[in-house]
Amino acid sequence: GEPIVFPLKEKITLRIDAYKPPSNAVADYNEYEIFQELEKRTNVHIEWTVHDNSTKTEKLNLMAASGEYPDAIYGAQPDGYMLSSWAEQGIAIPLNDLIDKYAPNLKRIFEENPKYREIVTHGDGKIYSLPIITERPFNEAPDTMFINKKWLDKAGLPLPATMDELYEALKAFKDADMNENGINDEIPMSFLFRDHWRGGHSLAMAWDVMDHMYTHTYIKDGEVLYAPMQEGYRKYAEFMHKLYKEGLLDPELFTQDANVYRAKIRGEFPILGVAFYSSKAGFSNTDDYVPLIGLKGPDGHAGWTWDRPGIQHGGFVITSANKHPEITMAWIDSHYDFEMSLQLYAGPFGKGINKISDNKYEPIPLPQGMNVYAIAPEWPAPKYIPARTYTEDIFVPPNDVEQMNYFFLKQPYLKYTPPKYKIYDTQDYEKLDTINEINSKNGYIDQTFADFVINGVTDEKWNSHLQQLKKFGIEEYLQIVAKYE
Repeated sequence: GEPIVFPLKEKITLRIDAYKPPSNAVADYNEYEIFQELEKRTNVHIEWTVHDNSTKTEKLNLMAASGEYPDAIYGAQPDGYMLSSWAEQGIAIPLNDLIDKYAPNLKRIFEENPKYREIVTHGDGKIYSLPIITERPFNEAPDTMFINKKWLDKAGLPLPATMDELYEALKAFKDADMNENGINDEIPMSFLFRDHWRGGHSLAMAWDVMDHMYTHTYIKDGEVLYAPMQEGYRKYAEFMHKLYKEGLLDPELFTQDANVYRAKIRGEFPILGVAFYSSKAGFSNTDDYVPLIGLKGPDGHAGWTWDRPGIQHGGFVITSANKHPEITMAWIDSHYDFEMSLQLYAGPFGKGINKISDNKYEPIPLPQGMNVYAIAPEWPAPKYIPARTYTEDIFVPPNDVEQMNYFFLKQPYLKYTPPKYKIYDTQDYEKLDTINEINSKNGYIDQTFADFVINGVTDEKWNSHLQQLKKFGIEEYLQIVAKYE
C-alpha cells in the first residue's frame, strides 16, 4: 500500500464508538479542540457515538450480536475474553501489517518496548487491539498506609517498624479519646476492603504472601502461587482476627462502601488511627498523618503489593465493517505521538498544559469546579505516556506528585510480581470461569477471608478450605497462568 499522506485530498468519514467514564459529561468528542485540530490536519471526519463505561459490557455484547459494527471502537478496553471472541468471530481485524505500514509512532514504540507489544498480542501471534499506555509508576503500588502521628506522640510511642509494634499502637489508640472530643469514637484501624487505592491487602506481605485483590495470584522465584493456599495467608488472617477480636479493626471493615469510608476520613474530628488511602489529600486533617510502609512480620518479612503497570489492551479496535483500515490506522497513530498523548491525557497546549522545553511540560491549573474531561478524554484515550514521563519529571500532574513520593518509598519493597497482563485463548478463559468466580467481589475468597478475620481459623477450617480450593480446580488454574508467563 501507498503511504497515507494527510490531509487527504477528499474528506472521509469514520463511524467510531467511544467509551467514557461517567464523570465525563462531554456528549460528542468533536467538542474537543484536540479532535477539531486532528480533523483539520487529516481531513478525516469522525462521527462519534459516545457511550458510558458503566453499561460497557452490555453495549459491546449487543453490538457483537447485532452484526452491525461501527468502523472502530475507541477506549472501550473490553476484557481479554471478549477480545479473543471478537478475533475468532472476525469482528476485530488483525492489525500487525497495518501497524508496520501505516503506524510509524506505534511501530517505534513496540520496537523500543517489546512488553507493550506482548500485552496486545494474542495466542495466534496477531494483534487485534491497540494499547492504552499510561504508565504512572504509582499505579503499580497505589495503596498507602497512614498512621496518625499526633496520636502516636500522645501515646509516647515511636513510629512502628513491625506488625507487633503496630498492634501496640492500635491498642494505645483504643478507648483513649485521642481526638479529645469527649466521645469514644476512635477506630484504631480501617481500610476499604477489596479496593486498589484504599485497601489493606499489602499487609499480607509481612507474612511473605502477596495477596492481590483481584486474582490473589503472584509470581515468586518463577513459580505461580495462589495466596489463599499459603501458610503465610493463614497467619496473616490469624493476626487480623486478633485485631478484630480486640476491637482494633473497624467492625464495618467488610460492609462499608466508599462513601462510608470517605466520611470516616473526612470528618471534623480524626477518628482513624491507621487508614489506607492513595494520598494525604483524602484526609481532612492532613498534618496528623504520616505514611507507614513495609512493616516487618514475625519472621522479619516485609514487602508491598506489586500491581500491574497502567497498560491496557483493547484501547482501539478496527472492525471488519471498516472500508478504510489503512487511513484509520494512520489516523489513530497520531495518538501515539508523545505530545499528542499528553494533550489527550491532560488537555491541549495553552489550556491544560504549558510546554516549557522539549523535555519539560507543566500542567495548567483548571478553573474551580472543572474537571479535565471538559478539555480531554483522559485515561480511556489510546495513548503513550511511559513511566519516564513521571520518573524523569517530564510531566507530573500536581495531584500525582505526592503519590510519586510514596511510590519511591514503596519501590524497595516490591518483591513479587503479579501475573503478566496477557490475552489468553478463549478455551483457557472458559476453563478459568470457576476460579474467576471465586475471586470475584463477594465470591468464595472474600467470604472466607471475612470469616477467618471475624470468627478465627481452626486447623479443621483451614484444611477444609484447602480441599475446597482443590475442588474449584486451583491446580489447573495455576498451570494456565504459568503457560502465559
